[in-house]
Parts: sequence; structure tokens; C-alpha cells
Amino acid sequence: MVAPPGDAILALGSLVLITGVNGYMGCKVADQLLHFGYRVRDEVSDLPKSAWVKERFDCIYGANNFELLEIKDTKAPGALDEAVKSCGAFAHFVSNVTFHPDPNIVVNEFIAFVTGALDSTAKEPALKHARFDLTQQSWNTGAVERAWAPPPYTPDRSFDTYVASKVQAEKALWEYMSTTMPHIEANTILPDFLTGESVNTEKQGLGPTGLFMNVLWDGDGMPKILYPQYMIDAKDNALLHVGALLHPYCRGERVFGYAHRKNWTDWIKRLRKMYPEHDFTDPAEKEGWDLSNIVDQPKAEALIKWIGQSG
Repeated sequence: MVAPPGDAILALGSLVLITGVNGYMGCKVADQLLHFGYRVRDEVSDLPKSAWVKERFDCIYGANNFELLEIKDTKAPGALDEAVKSCGAFAHFVSNVTFHPDPNIVVNEFIAFVTGALDSTAKEPALKHARFDLTQQSWNTGAVERAWAPPPYTPDRSFDTYVASKVQAEKALWEYMSTTMPHIEANTILPDFLTGESVNTEKQGLGPTGLFMNVLWDGDGMPKILYPQYMIDAKDNALLHVGALLHPYCRGERVFGYAHRKNWTDWIKRLRKMYPEHDFTDPAEKEGWDLSNIVDQPKAEALIKWIGQSG
């Protein structure tokens, strides 16, 4: 363990509630919080299925620093009321990743969960700081329009529906904060494509990098549906979350985890150089790059440096 920065707003040893620690990103954030000397409570719907997480963290950080709390229906009103008690901060990672194409299911469910989580955190006087990982696609109104186009909801609309859930949930969060004005402070962390291996591939799957490496290796055309993006290492993204939770002046911010540009043309070129004997599928013609100007990129880099990393 290492001590957090001296001006961190959360006292050492404070309890942080995280949803989705058994998932790819939530697990990495929990690991970093424990690394900096905080305690973590995780909300899960199935205790036996998530027991491996507690076993892992107990082994690394000792007993009594990580706990699991079972909540069968996280969509129910007040579902997190008990979970937030005695917590000083909250970080949210649960989302609907079924890639169901119907926005009435995916979008509405995620909005309800985010606003329900805000309701619960607003009831706990000790809890002052909330952070939501809403992942990529900042204000992608095109995806929202395509997701809510008239049915049929065919499988080719699944990705737009997933993106729309993130966009609309974030808008609902900021509307909640401006109209309800709870005592908590909220930030949103907005990473683009995440790279890096899973903590436990057997339990969590390969993660985005491993998944798409397999797809590229097998010659599947799926990457062609994902346009050029920015990318960020998942550990750096975890540090952004920790920094946004602890920094004294990070309040009401949208923190963009956009480190480097990526496209499949570049990835396949590198893979061909590494494995010249393998036959990789050609990328999309004239794929180009994401030319977005991320004006707040230095702000995210400063958070990582403040937490003690190189940025």
C-alpha cells in the first residue's frame, strides 16, 4: 500500500462503495483504491459468483479491507440505500452490456439505475463524492437518434443502443445534479477504447483488447463496425477514477480518458510485423483517424500525475 496525496479529500481508511467490482473496469479501480489505503464495499447480485474477488483482495491487502454486499435487484427503488451507509464515496461501473438492440430495455434501465444510485447516495450524510464511469461517446447524438429510430430493433443497432445508454444516462445525471442539488459532488469519467488485460480472464473474459485481438487473429470483420477512436490503458483509467474521487478541486467535471489515437489499420500493420507468417484480414479502406481535439486532455493527465504517476 502507498499513501494517497496529502491533500486528498477522503481520509485514509475511508469506505468507498463500488458497483461492478467483478467486472473489467470496476475491479481495477477497487484494486487502486485498496492500494492507496482505502476500504472498498462492492455491491453484487450473486455472492458465490463474486467470491473470487474477495479472495483475491483479501490475499493482497489483508482481511477486513474489502467486503461484498448482496443486492438481488439493483434496479429496485432504494436498492443501494443500505450499501451506501457509512461510505465516504461512491463509484459506479454497472451498466447493461447485453447489447440488446431495444433502447426501451437498455437505455431506460441504465438511466433508472444511475438516477436510483444518486437517490441513494443523497440519503447518506457521510457520502460526499460520487463518480460515474460512463465510457466513451460524449454527447453522441447520432447514436441516440439511430437507437431510437422506429423498430424493428435488429442486431445491427445494438452498438448504437449501448452508446445511447451511456449518453442519455450522463445527461440524466447532470440534470439530476442541477435540479435536485444533493449534498454530493459528482464527476463523470469518459474513457474511449480501453486496453489492457483483465484481472481474471477466467472470470471476467478477455477484456476489450483481448477480445479484439482474437477477432483480428481469426479474421472476423467485426472491428470494421468500430470506427477510429482514442484509447487509454485500463490502469490509467482506474487512476483517473481514483484521482477524481480524491482531488480537492475535481468537482462537477467531465474527465476524458483519451490518451492516444487508434485505428485498426495501425493495429493490423503492427500485428503483421509481429507475426509475418499469419494471414490477417485487411482493414477497412481509407479508415482514417479520430481527429477530435480533446481540449481537456491535459486535465486528465494532471489528475494522474497528482496521484503519483507519470501521466
